[in-house]
Amino acid sequence: MKAFCFKFSVFSSGLAMLAGAAEPLPLSTSYWKDPAFQKAFNGSYRIEARIEPTVSSEERGLLVEVQGLMEKGDRKAALAKLKGSALTAKSAALTFNLGNLHFEEGDLDAAVKSYESAIKDYPSFRRAHRNLAMALVRLKKTEEALGHLIEAVRLGDSEGATYGLLGYCRVERGEWASALQAYRMAQVSEPDTAEWKAGVAQCLENLNARDEAVALLDEVIRQRPEVPSYSTLQASILLDLGRSEDAVKALEFPRRLGRLDGDGLLLLAELDLRAERADDAKEVIDEAFALEVKPTTARVLSVTGAAAMLREWDLAEMLVGKAMPAEGEAPRALRLAAARIKIESGKAPEEGAGDLAKLLKEDPTDGEALMALGKYDVSREKFGEAELLFERATAVQETAADAWVELARLRVGATRYEEALKAVDEALKIRPGGSLEAYRASLQKLVDAAG
Repeated sequence: MKAFCFKFSVFSSGLAMLAGAAEPLPLSTSYWKDPAFQKAFNGSYRIEARIEPTVSSEERGLLVEVQGLMEKGDRKAALAKLKGSALTAKSAALTFNLGNLHFEEGDLDAAVKSYESAIKDYPSFRRAHRNLAMALVRLKKTEEALGHLIEAVRLGDSEGATYGLLGYCRVERGEWASALQAYRMAQVSEPDTAEWKAGVAQCLENLNARDEAVALLDEVIRQRPEVPSYSTLQASILLDLGRSEDAVKALEFPRRLGRLDGDGLLLLAELDLRAERADDAKEVIDEAFALEVKPTTARVLSVTGAAAMLREWDLAEMLVGKAMPAEGEAPRALRLAAARIKIESGKAPEEGAGDLAKLLKEDPTDGEALMALGKYDVSREKFGEAELLFERATAVQETAADAWVELARLRVGATRYEEALKAVDEALKIRPGGSLEAYRASLQKLVDAAG
């Protein structure tokens, strides 16, 4: 059987950038202390009788007492007074204010319970929906928060904080156009809030308006130079624009100030690698892993992919080794990367294949492991075993298209042109257009000639 010649690619994901992921930029801790947020939140203590629960004279008297304690800065006493009153459990307005005090004391779980109780008693309680969403966002429960933000807007809320957090939740869903609209609405009443500007920039980047995003991030970084994620996002966009050296400059300044986090440092290492500065990349990688908070696995894999493409195997091996946890089992993605490095570098191909087999024993539906082991079998001319592995990979959504292409190549190598054509057609159902259409046309000629 004649082998079809092709390059065994190590990391099919290549240099995937984090900025493109459906993950919102983190709200900096300073946002919750921002004057715009404080103004919006403190305003929620005011009673809006037209659209929210009415307050009896007795309840109003209790609220006046609570307000007096708060003006003295004694929030704990205010909290105790509300919790100790028999009126609170019967009043949506008092329960809501109890939630606010819990929120300010940092007891977010208790705040959520109070807000939910207020909404149960009074479903159209607009501020309760909004403040519940705020607490849920801080608890990283953005999917739950989204529904309450939408309800607050439906009930007439037009605060910048509400729209800004709505944009934040939309980004996590990858709904870039809707998120952009929400962030811009937030800017109407809070034009100087850095988080909303950064949100607009992230949306613009994902909607291919990168030049505008870079310019807007210049403003954000001037406002919040202490937040490394903004510089990292700007560097990622500059890289997409082909402005690699500008991306390096964007990261070097916060690095010199000691404000660049592990992911930002690894992005800088990736830029150094792409500029063929492997020694500089190694230095930055060491710096990243010396931090208390280590880089994310996603960023590690991105830099590992860059090192693999440049055949900097020692660096790739070092990086994956540093990312491996000292205790417990490593993430599957890291174990898969380590196995691929062993194979493609030629240092320990049989050991790497054994590692892939272990991964598949744990999860027979791991498409990436199936593809990697199949390609290894092709390199050893074990075409039957490779074909079986690729066929299994066609059942996995993430790898199906690539698996059909590899099956087509194998079958062409064995002069099984009609079967190869069927495999290409399956691939085209999943990934239409592109160079695969031209490949199909050439293959059709072979089928016609053989017929």
